[in-house]
Amino acid sequence: MPRTRSVFAVLCVLAAAAPLAAQEFPPATKEAEAKLIAVLKDTSATREAKSRACRQLAVIATKDAVPVLAGLLRDEDLSHMARYALEPIPDPSVDQALRDALGKVKGRLLVGVIGSLGVRRTAAAVPALAQRLGDLDADVAQAAARALGSIGTPEAAKALVDALAGVSKANQLSVCEGLCRAAERLVETGKGGEAVAVYDRLRSLEKAPHQVRTAAVRGAILARGADGLALLREYMGSADYHLFAAACRTTSEMPDPEVTQALAAVVGKAPADNQILAMQALGRRGDASALPALLKAALAGDIPVRVAAIRTLAEIGDPAAAGDLVALMDDDDRAIAAAAQESLAALPGEKVDAVVLDMLGAADAGRRVAAIELIGRRRMTAAVPQLRQAADADDAKVRAAAMKQLGELAGADQLPAMLDLLMAAKDAQAVQAAEAAVGTVCAKVEPLESAADAVAARLAKAGVAQKTALLRVLAGLGGEKALMAVRDAIADSNTEVHETAVRALSGWKTPDALPALLDLAKTTENARDRTLALRGYLGWATRAKGGVPGPQRLEMCRTAAGLVRTAGEKKLLLAALGQVNSPVSVDLAVAYLDDEDIRSEACAAAVSVAEALLKVGGKGQVAAKLVEPLEKVAKVAPEGDLARRAKAALARARQLAGQK
Repeated sequence: MPRTRSVFAVLCVLAAAAPLAAQEFPPATKEAEAKLIAVLKDTSATREAKSRACRQLAVIATKDAVPVLAGLLRDEDLSHMARYALEPIPDPSVDQALRDALGKVKGRLLVGVIGSLGVRRTAAAVPALAQRLGDLDADVAQAAARALGSIGTPEAAKALVDALAGVSKANQLSVCEGLCRAAERLVETGKGGEAVAVYDRLRSLEKAPHQVRTAAVRGAILARGADGLALLREYMGSADYHLFAAACRTTSEMPDPEVTQALAAVVGKAPADNQILAMQALGRRGDASALPALLKAALAGDIPVRVAAIRTLAEIGDPAAAGDLVALMDDDDRAIAAAAQESLAALPGEKVDAVVLDMLGAADAGRRVAAIELIGRRRMTAAVPQLRQAADADDAKVRAAAMKQLGELAGADQLPAMLDLLMAAKDAQAVQAAEAAVGTVCAKVEPLESAADAVAARLAKAGVAQKTALLRVLAGLGGEKALMAVRDAIADSNTEVHETAVRALSGWKTPDALPALLDLAKTTENARDRTLALRGYLGWATRAKGGVPGPQRLEMCRTAAGLVRTAGEKKLLLAALGQVNSPVSVDLAVAYLDDEDIRSEACAAAVSVAEALLKVGGKGQVAAKLVEPLEKVAKVAPEGDLARRAKAALARARQLAGQK
């Protein structure tokens, strides 16, 4: 189904459901609650009706609904919905009802009741839940551990800690999860000391899953508050990568400036992977006090560590690193040099722009090219004057790079200056770069006719290389003024200029060039020019969707039929005829069946059009008109698929025309 239809369908469903939603939850009145309670008591009510009543009671119920809902806790079908309704009721009787149910239900119903006690954080249930930690049913034991964690009182935490010593391997993770929950709850309720004890106990479990120990490391550091910095430093030196990584991640929650120094102390001393992780943490902090350590690491050591240090400099974003990054761009290792250039491009601020401009003034051509690329990446539009100067440099690579960036950064008002650079270009590479830049700037000019005027005005004084470049720019612009200039250039005495103009005209992007193309095809004595003009002209006739209506395309083919001479030109005509669905197209194509060089193309064009005509509206007179030409095609069509199609089309035409 299309996207719009599917979205519409969803909207319709939502619109239809709106009145139902309004009825789903009645107003919170005693009368409404009583009616819902009555549904639950009604032995003839369906399960669906009772489930709906529970869902509505979850919104409006008071303690009056507790007894009947509690009675459903032992119902295999409705226990879940009963708990759903009970959990939001702000009355102690719910907690008592759930506690009472602990000894009356088993299996999944017991698991559900335990879960609800956890959701409500029923502290009075801690002793009973603690007893369930050793339940033979693993689901029950695990549910009790998680519920105790959610309750999160010191008593609940103690019950979980006491259970650690004898817990089975299957239940260990749930007990640890419960302890993590409990510790978080203790922190929330201002009992940080008890939380620290829990986290420290979890940290000491050497055989516990790594996710437990890493969570404990984070909690132990944060729960200590300001005193957590010492523990952070301890784990910054840990040989256990998981614990080290946990400490690194924890730094994102610690704004203290000394945390930056703890991370920086790892740089240059720890294993490579640890250093990289610490650098990533430093990058996220964005604290410039880490620059000395990062710059030192960027200058020497393992390549991955140096690259990470360089990238971190960019993340911190302090312009003070710009000079060092420029120096690193000369490093013998390509990865280091590339990372330095990437980071320099990312550093913000005018001070960094000034460093890049200093690079542009260097004597080394490679350094100047790098500076030009940085100017482009940093979108330094204020550097356009310096780029114009660089576009006249002695080094060809510098000139080409400068011209490319000028095209990207120069505004529409810079078009005259860009044309001046094109006119002054000294070699083919510079002309090519200037042409691309001028074309890019022209696209920024409004209206485009103004750009065409400015470009065309330079043709008279341009050299051959510049003139051909200007003609290609005009072809890209299009429009009446550009078309006139290109058409006039066809008469240029220089062969290269003449050929460029012909090619520009033949590839024109809009059908307003058709009269000029036809005129050239009719008047030229140059076979190549005629072929190019016919290719451009018939190209528009070939396009079924392109702004030229079908009757005009057919007339274009009629006209071109009197101009084509070579086999190549005739193939262009036949390709166009194959796209114009008219009996006339078939007749025109059949006229070329005697020419062995293009017979296959003529058959293909005639058959394609006939098939289209016979498929839609091909009855009566239309089919009758196709019989004779298709008979001719069927006789000479090359063996294979084309011959089969020709015979099938002929049979279909005869059938529709009422012939045998």
